[in-house]
Amino acid sequence: MQKSSGNYEKVLLIIAALAALGTAGYLVMASQSFEEGLVLPTAVPKNNLNPPDTQSIAKSIETISKRYAWVSPNINGKAVSLNKSILLVSNGNQIFDLMVEKPLFRSPMTNKFILGDKTKDPAEETLPNIYSPNIGDLDADDDGFSNLEEFNGGTNPRDDKSLPPYTNKLFLKQRIANDYILMLNSGEDSGTFQIRRIKPEPARSIFTTVGTEFGFDKGVNRFVILSFTKQKVKHATLGEIDAYVVKVRDNATQAEVELVQRIEKNLAEYEAQFEFRWKQIDIIAGVKKGKTFQLPRVGETYYVREIEENKAVISPVDKGGQPTTKTFEIIQN
Repeated sequence: MQKSSGNYEKVLLIIAALAALGTAGYLVMASQSFEEGLVLPTAVPKNNLNPPDTQSIAKSIETISKRYAWVSPNINGKAVSLNKSILLVSNGNQIFDLMVEKPLFRSPMTNKFILGDKTKDPAEETLPNIYSPNIGDLDADDDGFSNLEEFNGGTNPRDDKSLPPYTNKLFLKQRIANDYILMLNSGEDSGTFQIRRIKPEPARSIFTTVGTEFGFDKGVNRFVILSFTKQKVKHATLGEIDAYVVKVRDNATQAEVELVQRIEKNLAEYEAQFEFRWKQIDIIAGVKKGKTFQLPRVGETYYVREIEENKAVISPVDKGGQPTTKTFEIIQN
């Protein structure tokens, strides 16, 4: 048994020796092939290199070295901020900067009026719907006056307590004439005269004297003769005639008029028909010169100074019921 074990060990030693010899031979051969494969690439000659792009390099250096002056642009005398946004509006081919005075975005209203005065404390808000072409017809504070009316009146369209005079909404619809025609029929040098009222009907005649009050309606002495003269006048059909000329005072109006013999004189009484167009239309009729009237739903009282063909002149009435010296012209419209 021991002899067999010794033979087995000899075989293993022989096999190990052969394996060692094979490995050594492989390594020798590998080292020789590595030296042959280690070949450096051939270097490119210096004269064959592409020339550098000196022009691009010069431009790049110039751009990097350049200093820029950041100055705010100036538009219509206003420096435009470089670090804040501003409201620019394009309309067709035109650009509007609402922070400057001109050009006007919604003429005749100013840009500050529609944008709001931002210098106030607190700053005014921008009117709503400023991009609407009819912004002037709109009423931002719902006080019955349009934005354009408030602009023209110098009031605040954002405050319903700030509004133009109510008389801006008052118009003369028509003037109505109530004819009152008198004619001096005859006279005497003693100072007695016959005066006839032709209109209003019924027609009536009276005899009166200088200094005596008279009238054509029962209990009403509306007139008084102040003086008279006799002179030649031109009559429309009779030509030149000798006629009495009587100066008469109208007690109703305190006006003095002249009655020329055989020539009609119309002391027409005029009354105005007004329209008050504030939030709705109210008719104010039968308003006579020298009388007062009130604006509906407002309560303001006015005195009528004149009623002309195309306008009326009125004055506010104070707390004591007396007309003030302030006047408004109410045009026909």
